[in-house]
Amino acid sequence: MKSLALVLLSLQPRPDAVDVTIRVSEMKSASLQMPLVIYNVETVAKTLQDLSATDAKGPLQLTVRDDPEGSREFNRHWLADRRIEGELVIHYRAPITNRLSPLGGAPPIELRSDGAAFSAGGAAFLVLPETQDAYRVALHWDLSRFPAGSVGLSSFGGGDRQIEAPLTLDVLTRTFFMGGQVGSFPQPAPPTGFFSAWQGSPPFDALGLMQWTGALHSHFASFFKESTPAPYGVFLRPNPVNPGGGVSLEHSFVATFDAHTLDTDLKFTLSHEMLHTYIGGLGGHEDSNLSNSWFSEGLAVYYQRTLPLRYGQISATDFLSDLNKTAGRYYTDALSNTPNSEVPANFWSNTLVRVLPYDRGALYFATVNDAVRKASHGKRSLDDLLLPLLQRRQEKGAIQQSDWEEVVARELGEPGLRDFRAMLAGEQILPASDAFGACFRRTTKPLRRYELGFDPKVMAERHRIVRGLLPDSAAARAGLKEGDEILKPFGQDSVQESQTKTITLAVRRAGKEQAITYLPRGATVQAYQWERVPNTPEASCAN
Repeated sequence: MKSLALVLLSLQPRPDAVDVTIRVSEMKSASLQMPLVIYNVETVAKTLQDLSATDAKGPLQLTVRDDPEGSREFNRHWLADRRIEGELVIHYRAPITNRLSPLGGAPPIELRSDGAAFSAGGAAFLVLPETQDAYRVALHWDLSRFPAGSVGLSSFGGGDRQIEAPLTLDVLTRTFFMGGQVGSFPQPAPPTGFFSAWQGSPPFDALGLMQWTGALHSHFASFFKESTPAPYGVFLRPNPVNPGGGVSLEHSFVATFDAHTLDTDLKFTLSHEMLHTYIGGLGGHEDSNLSNSWFSEGLAVYYQRTLPLRYGQISATDFLSDLNKTAGRYYTDALSNTPNSEVPANFWSNTLVRVLPYDRGALYFATVNDAVRKASHGKRSLDDLLLPLLQRRQEKGAIQQSDWEEVVARELGEPGLRDFRAMLAGEQILPASDAFGACFRRTTKPLRRYELGFDPKVMAERHRIVRGLLPDSAAARAGLKEGDEILKPFGQDSVQESQTKTITLAVRRAGKEQAITYLPRGATVQAYQWERVPNTPEASCAN
């Protein structure tokens, strides 16, 4: 049997750029591609320098063709002037600017540097052959332009790696890379299982946080019955927009921080993103369909606090704090009744819609867990529905919404199906007072709705010109005016969950720049929250 062709990716990073060389031992396609925009992130496709491609017959002439501009993902293609003969060698320089994304909220995969270190997701800087053929993949690090002691890590693990299992090259777009003077745990990175790295200067004990995360990863591997642990990397890096957020990638996730990020808050982000590797989504292991994100995101939020509490890695107070962030954001959301079918079209343009799969999904799964427990007199739980479903995916290759409906109907009958369809239709989800166990009970609290104060679509546009300003909003009272240009994007999701976080807009008006700060809150509503039942022992709180 003929062995698979090899793709060798060589990276030579420096503070202001990454020199990239890709060798493909055999290739049928005569075209290359890189996203121009992916997941709302602008890549280096338009700024890369000195792109060349050669094969056994010499240099190839490349013609550029761009896809029509879309909202979230469109590509640049480089078409060769003839067939590829023998080994293909691609070389170019990917410059690092550290400029803020002009498109607003987006996952942290763009090329960024911090001192003698860089990081990026592969989709943001890799020019790859346009093919679905499978290859063996190897990665080589050249860190000679960084100080002695520098290291390179990727989603495949630490240092140079070679993966013999056949991979399609889109795996490289979902791979994260970090190199230079970075912290890491454990040292050296093991060939399988958990490893971590961090860039910059976190305002918390990064080593302690990664030790905590490694222990949680071991608990997750046991809970989800992982027989052979694959390499699993956690990467931390600074992010000036929406710090505390993260993104799940190939056998890894990336979490972000700024000077004010607390490790107690980041633990839930780390837990959430790590869960995505096990839970996956409908239609495949990774959920690429936003209409199905109620499943992947809702389960991840539900279990991000449930499992750490069960395994003694957070306190009941920590659990309650995270639960009430979810509940507070959902029950003050003015668009909480948006049907699930309308989520994809508004996901990136409106934070009030974007958070619904997370918040509404998590509260829905809490109602399912409660119903299963009560119907079985405590003998069964949501765990007993989820784990066989994930096993079915291992056997079938994918699970669909119909698989979930089948599981719910078998366990809870027609009432369970009605509740599920009501959730998709946008009806309010309200878990029972004791849905989270005997330690907690439902209450209400006056909370103010999140109100940006102007058309939220503005923040997802390339040129952010204020329109639709609400005259009685906090934004208007702070001095914001129609036609003002907002110069810098900012993350709204974490602001939306906090009653006290302010927004500072960098605004240009009539050629002059100014800062406008306000508390983005509107009407007060009675929102459901949960509180600790007095005199309940901590040991009885795990659900």
